Amino acid sequence: MQEKLIDVSTWNGNIDWDKVYKSGVRYAMIRSSFGIENPNQIDNKFVRNIENAIKVGIKCGIYHYSYARSVAEAKKEADFCLKTIKNYKIDLPVAFDIEDSSQTNLGKDALTSIVIAFCDRIKSAGYTPMLYCNPSWLNSYLHKDKLIGKYDLWLAHWGVSSPAFKCTIWQYSDSGIVSGISGNVDLNYIYKDYSSSSKPSKPTSTKPIEKPDKTTSTIKVGDKVTVKNPIIYGTNKTFAVYEKQYDVIEIVGDRAVIGIGNQIVSAIAVSNISKVGNTTSTTKSDKVYYTVKSGDTLSYIAYRYSTTVDKLVSLNNIKNRDLIYVGQRIRVK
Repeated sequence: MQEKLIDVSTWNGNIDWDKVYKSGVRYAMIRSSFGIENPNQIDNKFVRNIENAIKVGIKCGIYHYSYARSVAEAKKEADFCLKTIKNYKIDLPVAFDIEDSSQTNLGKDALTSIVIAFCDRIKSAGYTPMLYCNPSWLNSYLHKDKLIGKYDLWLAHWGVSSPAFKCTIWQYSDSGIVSGISGNVDLNYIYKDYSSSSKPSKPTSTKPIEKPDKTTSTIKVGDKVTVKNPIIYGTNKTFAVYEKQYDVIEIVGDRAVIGIGNQIVSAIAVSNISKVGNTTSTTKSDKVYYTVKSGDTLSYIAYRYSTTVDKLVSLNNIKNRDLIYVGQRIRVK
């Protein structure tokens, strides 16, 4: 088998999937998310892409872009990805996209463990895990002998007549032209027929969806609240309270997720928080700074503080966004 496949994300804009299908493309890998769970880190074209691609008959897989720097973070990224895709039919693998420069200083042992942690979490949920990377990463940053053969490989290797490693998807170009997509798009060949696989297209089991309890309280998403009793929801453990007020990010039943803006602090029972009165405040939050460490990039710092590279560049009057220094103090808020 050798069939055309494209991979897409928000960077490809609004795609006309009917035209894509009519051009002969029958397979697509769609970016779902990046980093650890945050509403701002679901690809903002994900829902549009996957719903419209499935509607016209294109078989879809998923990829999640990683910033993980530990096994624990890799597992959280996997859980975020699974939560994002749980309501959709997935016919192809769920891929772990590891390529960010902020991770290259972690060493082969740590990075290989990170890949395994993510992929095993995906496999345990009933999907086929896949590793996405390029030959440089396989040779320089990962123990490839522990990964090739254990997981399906999606290899990015452009401008060559054949891929450097045996793979199930080969991304051979980043500058393809496909009807229905404005600008360049990544082109791939897929070599494996996943329709004959015994894997389910959805997780084998899912937790029942909790319906909000309308009688619990008048607190709603977007409200400002104070913490009465800082106990992590469902446990007897407490969390540190550093702010006088928090924002309500999500409410499900008697469980609320609170944070600063979209940066999650904790999950807490609704009964343990109080709504702040309807007063309008014009006071701006204090400035927040970050000291650059070895291996950091502006993209990683932006991800960590739920902001954008453009905002960091503006706040710090940075002339070259590719040039920051260890020890440099970066304003992030």
